[in-house]
Amino acid sequence: MSTDALLLRNLPNFSLEATRRVVATGYGIEGTYRQLASERDLSWRIEGTDGRDVVVKISNASEPEGVVDMQVKALNHIFERDPALPVPRVVPSLADAPYEWIEDEHGSRHMIRVLTFLSGEVMERVEEAFSARTRFNIGAMVGRLAFALRDFFHPYAGSNVHLWDISRALTLRPQIVKIGDARLRQLCEEIFDRAERFTLPQLLKTRRQVVHQDAHGGNILVDPRDSTSPVGIIDFGDMGFNSIVADIVTASETFSKFDDDPIAYLCDVTSGFDSTYPLEENEIDLIFDAMLLRLAMATVIVEAREATDESGIRHIEDASHYPRMMELLSRQGRAQAVRRLRQACRFPVYDATSGGEPLATDYDVLRHEREAHLGSIWHFYKEPLHIARARGAWMYAADGTAYLDVYNNVPQIGHCHPHVVKAIYRQASALNTNTRYMCDVAIEYAARLTADLPGHLDTCIFVNSGSEANDLAMQIAMSLSRHDGGLIVDQAYHGCTDLTTALSNESWRHLPADQHPKWIETLMAPDMYRGPFANDSQAAAKYAADADRAIAALRERGHRPAAFMVDTALCSSGVLRAPENYFNLVAEKVRSAGAFVIADEVQAGCGRMGTFWGFRANGLKDNNIDFITMGKPVGNGHPLGVVILSSELMKRFLNGTYPLLFSTFGGNTVACAAGMAVLDVIEREDLIKRSAATGDYLRKELGHLAEQHAIIGDIRGRGMMTGVELVTDRLTKEPAVTQTDRLVEDMLARNILIGKATPKTLKLRPPLIWSRDEVDTFISAFDGSLRSQQ
Repeated sequence: MSTDALLLRNLPNFSLEATRRVVATGYGIEGTYRQLASERDLSWRIEGTDGRDVVVKISNASEPEGVVDMQVKALNHIFERDPALPVPRVVPSLADAPYEWIEDEHGSRHMIRVLTFLSGEVMERVEEAFSARTRFNIGAMVGRLAFALRDFFHPYAGSNVHLWDISRALTLRPQIVKIGDARLRQLCEEIFDRAERFTLPQLLKTRRQVVHQDAHGGNILVDPRDSTSPVGIIDFGDMGFNSIVADIVTASETFSKFDDDPIAYLCDVTSGFDSTYPLEENEIDLIFDAMLLRLAMATVIVEAREATDESGIRHIEDASHYPRMMELLSRQGRAQAVRRLRQACRFPVYDATSGGEPLATDYDVLRHEREAHLGSIWHFYKEPLHIARARGAWMYAADGTAYLDVYNNVPQIGHCHPHVVKAIYRQASALNTNTRYMCDVAIEYAARLTADLPGHLDTCIFVNSGSEANDLAMQIAMSLSRHDGGLIVDQAYHGCTDLTTALSNESWRHLPADQHPKWIETLMAPDMYRGPFANDSQAAAKYAADADRAIAALRERGHRPAAFMVDTALCSSGVLRAPENYFNLVAEKVRSAGAFVIADEVQAGCGRMGTFWGFRANGLKDNNIDFITMGKPVGNGHPLGVVILSSELMKRFLNGTYPLLFSTFGGNTVACAAGMAVLDVIEREDLIKRSAATGDYLRKELGHLAEQHAIIGDIRGRGMMTGVELVTDRLTKEPAVTQTDRLVEDMLARNILIGKATPKTLKLRPPLIWSRDEVDTFISAFDGSLRSQQ
């Protein structure tokens, strides 16, 4: 049917008396009739003499039977899926049919059907109903309706041709010339041009299903005693197969003549819809564009009908709100609308990647606000990055710039891995509580995490971070050993609590000696590149001998070691590769001194070093470990820390000084679900084996660069942990400190994120999901950066 034909309403030609006879004969219903407004059908409300209150609808003669059949079957489907949803119910004829065929006096055939009448006030006629709360509740009800229809299909779903179908908007374009106001005509032309170029192609990428498409204020009923409560959705005549966004914008179009903020209407309805039928990112970002298109369509339809229909009867009594809302919304702009819509539904706010003008926040304003509310926080680069989202191996700035992440070891299996995100969402939707209750997921996670550890490492204590895990492990070691000293490797970092800061001489080694914590002693880092025993075949024993010195130094200051805490990747010390058996020799010495060994696996564990447990990759034997600590990557960024120890040590600790060991959030069900999901992905995607091979390929390619760039002094590491030490002279091994800083900034300019382990060593810790493609991208950029420094 042509657009011109659809513009002509051609209401069925049935008198009241003829309608009475047909309904009485076919349905056995008699009563008081009152005609209802309708665009193309003839509709009457009947207050039946038998107490029934119904609506009879006689379809336009041009209406295909499939459209009516779809409507009645959809209503039955809705009742099955959501019986409490206030929509009309189908009243069968005396022949038990959902609709019947009748003829008018000219022999034209029409379909007739009867529906239950829903009581309530029409929303657009109730001034008090124009409130944020009402709009939210309407959005929630329309969302319920769309959700109930999500699995409904009908062969005619794509064939209900009418003027208001947003997917067919371009068929209205020739009618724009009928708009009398030149400024309004120009705006509609611009919106239709953008629809062809952007809006309609993007709507095809959203979720599409059978939707109502007509839930505006004229088809929403509200409770006369409480106008904020919608009590009905009527008129399913425009139903069809379309984007779910169509339902949101239709429900948002009833705009008060007293309001001047259409975005607020969109936000209220959209957040309500999202509360019952959660939206996806591409959908939230299209609502502004779809709303403008809906308003432009309405403006064109109204203007074209006035120019075409000579009857003088208006389908919409006052349509002035369409162009007014359209102009206001257009002036507010897409950037403001998308930002506010995202905030309303708690989507992250960033530059929309689906097109349109950017949403980038003024950088200087954001930086000022950050310092005002968060203080002067340290950041990685000279100018802090405004990162808005991430996926896989990539992070994205607010302006849409993509950065390859070679630095962050927290997203071990890639940023926002969908399996982890899904596990967090599902568990948070069911239960989020602490370990004082019996919960399957915490028990299952503890058992799974310790499954391949020796028998003496069989018990987990869950906390919220690596810092907390290391702090607690050290507390337990001090309590059980009754010693108060600690041993660490030079330049170690183990956390940011008061206790772990003392165990991190990275934070205090630059201070005068009298300001160093007296109960901590550092061991010489086993540096096989520039250390004193770098080329010594007895390097392991000679480096390990420093443990004897350290233990003696503590004793001289009145302390005995409670534990030796070590990150076997020696990441903060420069990603050093210790000589074979070094860690075992040190462990034996400190254990002989009555101390425990704490393997800090925050950076080295969870598959980072080519084996699940980093200490195994770096040669520390299982029987030389008393505690394992984990954090950061174990939850792929979700707050989770773990202390693993023996059940025997745990019992001794709980029976001693700390009988009420407990962390409110430690081991909560959501954190454990995240941890389980990380293990799933590592196993399913064979990430340990894959990442080990990729890490070897990375170091091989770095070796090729070293043949061309003398600044590369040493390349070392295992798995997906690599250190690149830079020198100004390979013979003297003079540290290239200034050049290292410049390289970090230059790589940032090339959209690559790297960091430093020490002032002279680059630290590369990409996610385990990397492939050779990401390696090649990094190597190409690094080569270019090195050449620029020459």
